[in-house]
Amino acid sequence: MPWQRRLPKEKDELENIMRHFSLVFAWATFLHTLPLFAGELVSPSEKVPKAFEMPFVASTPAEARKWQEQARAKLLELVAVQAPRRSAQEIPPDFQVVSAEDRGEYTLQHGSFCGNDGNRRPCLVAIPRGEEKLPAMLCLHGHGGSAEMVFDPKSIYRGFADHFARGGYVVIAPTLEHREYAATALWDLMRCVDILTQRGEVDAQRIGAAGLSMGGEWTMWIAACDERIKAAVVSGWMCTTAGVFAVPNCPCWELPGFVPVMDVCETHLLIAPRPVLFENAEADESFPLKYTFEGFQRIQRGYRVFGAEAAVAQDVFPGGHAWHGPAAYVWIDKHLGGKAASRYRNAQQP
Repeated sequence: MPWQRRLPKEKDELENIMRHFSLVFAWATFLHTLPLFAGELVSPSEKVPKAFEMPFVASTPAEARKWQEQARAKLLELVAVQAPRRSAQEIPPDFQVVSAEDRGEYTLQHGSFCGNDGNRRPCLVAIPRGEEKLPAMLCLHGHGGSAEMVFDPKSIYRGFADHFARGGYVVIAPTLEHREYAATALWDLMRCVDILTQRGEVDAQRIGAAGLSMGGEWTMWIAACDERIKAAVVSGWMCTTAGVFAVPNCPCWELPGFVPVMDVCETHLLIAPRPVLFENAEADESFPLKYTFEGFQRIQRGYRVFGAEAAVAQDVFPGGHAWHGPAAYVWIDKHLGGKAASRYRNAQQP
């Protein structure tokens, strides 16, 4: 029976129950996001290490590459502790198409692949029209998102996967479940790259990645740890460790052992000298702009050591936590050779 048709007393009781549930849920969420240590609340500033184990202090390209080698090995080790990696020989990605639909400039395949844990993960794969080898993009959703949402122009993702597909990119967009530690999705992200490299339509030397929020975090991880990613857009994520702790954020980014290793912004230096663009909204409540500026300056200095300062940029735009796009499409087209920027501009015209 719909609640609107209940007797007044029943309706009041139901509303009281819902209010109580909302308060309990809000309180539980609040407690979950506040770290506890020895039974006492720990302030955000106390969670930032006084000194990091592997900070970026290189002053020459050789020193920078040596740091990358050691830091990347450390991060892969930390992920493997929480989720041991299974080889593609042991568990093949096995992409399978369930259905396909014609979207005009591309065909959208609805399918799934076998994840690192042996369970199948849903995904969408867009194949543009044409015979030539094409660039490709791994497009990633954030908390509560899905593959369908990154194709939806009405979502906070503003259909960025659709824009890339219409711009001539083969696109793979997985739907990944929320995990205790976001970084443990890394092996499944690598499987998505495996799928792209195995497709006859894809130029394996022109694969990029882009994502918003937790998808931005995943983009950081895959671009930092898999050099097959040649260009990236990290949206709504790049920040300093102090900035992430300065406001309530989901603790899923705190992979055990990761926070002490390096400032989280410096993880992006594992991408260097490959190009990366950061999108940061002026009113993003999850990643205060002050800390994103500080993080970008540190990353910029690191790219300068690699002699690649032109390969890093930051797009700051008005608004809240959402994908932006205009600079991102130009950036990816510049480095991977697609036409997403022109398709995007045409789509904005009345």
